[in-house]
Amino acid sequence: MRYEFGGRFLEPSPFFCQTRLRIPTKASMNRSADPITDPLRLKALRSLSLVDSPAEESFDRITRLAARLLKCPASVVTLIEEDRQFFKSCVGLPEPLATLRGSPLSHSFCKLTVRAGERFLIEDARVDPRVVAHPAIEEYGIVSYAGFPIRTRSGEVLGTLCVVDIVPREWTEDELETLRELSASVESEIELIAAAERERDHARMFQTMIQASPLSVIVMDYDGRVELWNEASEAIFGWTSAEVLGYPLPIIPDHKLDECQRIRDAVGDGSVFRCVDTYRAKGEDANGERRTVHVNVSAVSLHRYDGHSDRILLIIDDVTQSHADTLERERLFRELQKEKALLSEMDERKNRFLALLAHELRNPLTPIGNAVDLLRFAAKDPNQVNEISTVLESQVHQLVRLIDDLMDVSRITRGRIDLQRETVSIHDIVANSCRAVESLCNEMGHELIRRTDPEQSLHVHGDYVRLTQVVTNLLNNACKYTPPSGRIEISCGQVDGQVEIAVKDNGVGIPPEHRKGIFEMFTQVDETLKDSRGGLGIGLTLVKQLVELHGGRVSLVDSDDTSTGSEFRIHLPCLDAKPNEPKTIVEEDRPTRRFRVLVVDDVPAIAKMFTMLVGAMGHEVHSAPSAPEGIELARELRPDIVFSDICMPDMDGYELARQFRSLSELDSSMLIAMTGNGQPEDIRMAMEAGFDRHVTKPASVQRLREIFQELESRREMK
Repeated sequence: MRYEFGGRFLEPSPFFCQTRLRIPTKASMNRSADPITDPLRLKALRSLSLVDSPAEESFDRITRLAARLLKCPASVVTLIEEDRQFFKSCVGLPEPLATLRGSPLSHSFCKLTVRAGERFLIEDARVDPRVVAHPAIEEYGIVSYAGFPIRTRSGEVLGTLCVVDIVPREWTEDELETLRELSASVESEIELIAAAERERDHARMFQTMIQASPLSVIVMDYDGRVELWNEASEAIFGWTSAEVLGYPLPIIPDHKLDECQRIRDAVGDGSVFRCVDTYRAKGEDANGERRTVHVNVSAVSLHRYDGHSDRILLIIDDVTQSHADTLERERLFRELQKEKALLSEMDERKNRFLALLAHELRNPLTPIGNAVDLLRFAAKDPNQVNEISTVLESQVHQLVRLIDDLMDVSRITRGRIDLQRETVSIHDIVANSCRAVESLCNEMGHELIRRTDPEQSLHVHGDYVRLTQVVTNLLNNACKYTPPSGRIEISCGQVDGQVEIAVKDNGVGIPPEHRKGIFEMFTQVDETLKDSRGGLGIGLTLVKQLVELHGGRVSLVDSDDTSTGSEFRIHLPCLDAKPNEPKTIVEEDRPTRRFRVLVVDDVPAIAKMFTMLVGAMGHEVHSAPSAPEGIELARELRPDIVFSDICMPDMDGYELARQFRSLSELDSSMLIAMTGNGQPEDIRMAMEAGFDRHVTKPASVQRLREIFQELESRREMK
């Protein structure tokens, strides 16, 4: 088969046939329409870093040979970029092309070779319709051209090897075969350059890996002299590379030289040596002794190309810390065993506490439930209704007390309790606490003995309410754990410059096995609840925490085996000062005005009972089951006061307050957050959202009267 080029019929060369039969790679199937801008071709070209690189003799030798053998005035190795051609080597080109070493693609015949992907021939450019009016004809005087594509090993066309002439040429097969072979030489040179660059990349990569490795990498010859010493070796052993390169390995102490020689002999036979051992390092430890490190060593022989071993590679991992960590883990394991036993004990306490909590909650809930049922039968008997109300009030107070105790412990534990400190009289605190337990003592038939000297000045800088809570808790415990008709004594005085408060009873006492953890959370002496009169096992925990917040301490007095009962003593820093004058509490009158009230709560039972209570107090009450409905109803009613829950679906109370405060028609309404969330953070968030006051559920009648009185005072001032 013959092919026509420039009006002549030529027999195909073996190279030409090979080019025509090239099997496209998978990547070549996804090329762009124009081979010049093909991303894969451009990526292959740029990866070689040949463009804009200095001239190289190997390429110049080929172009000179091509020009001489084909008797052409110019020969060029051209690399085709996206928008220009770069002359990697050129012979015979006119200025300024020779100096610029490139030209725009508009003046390039070589781009046609790249597009063709095979040899490209021009015998007379002036009459060849493929290149008629080409700028290179007029500007550079090029008349004839022969170029072969230069490919990478993967088949990407980088550019061409071409020859040009200023006269018409009929290119013979011998000339074209010579040019093909020379283009193959260019490809070989490029492959050699690429291989050398890959070798350099690998060398740089391995050098980087060695230097960045956390493992010590050392190479030494069979005489023990160091040839490679990476940064990890410096960090582990202390010697710099400048101090060890070319010298015997410094980490080996004298008494190990024979051992290391045996290792070198074994490694030289092809074995891989591994061991964990102690080697020396530069410098001294904290005791002034030569520093040593525990290391894990792997040694292997390095072979030359001829198979001869002349070096040893050491890979060393510093396990000093691991060794120390092993000892530390053993210590921690022993501690964990102790913690496990403690956690098991705490878990048991927690389970007992939950059982006790259920018991204590059912105690007030039982009479409350019975009272609710009884009200249906006693509705027409005012005396019985009044008696039932008294029971309900008492049991609700008990529930609130249980919850308050839990919340107090939580606040103190998280450091969120603020003491309202002032100069207070311990005599007043003791007297107030005795009054608080008077009814319980009478019920149990106890004798409460107070031993105090009113003439003795006993003052502390503390929180009156919290200290009263502390003493009351101790008295309550004494009452609960003392059999009927017992004796309880409370005394106070000054001991070693401190105020001492002592609470003593002749009750069941505290067994020795329970004394150690008596102040810990969820501790109950009587686990069977047989003689318990209420409590969650957190009372003494609360006492201890509150006393310590005041800078004091509380202790259980040791007693011999023959004595009964228990005695607790509190010690607080004493002040030489008189207490502040007691504040006069004025009983607030019932509001004389009838207010319009709106209640917003998504729990129907709470909303109904609360509206009935406010209505019974003489006010006009309306309710809404959600925040959006509450806002709409408020705009319609313009209430004097709004009580709103916080935790509601769809829109919570905080958003209700923000929208409420954005409505000018509701500026005069008082907004109260009434919720079960009573932490300081909850109060802060409510105030920031726009509420005027925060009330923790359940709100007492007295608290409601205070709020209505405040609202009435506001209105009178306007």
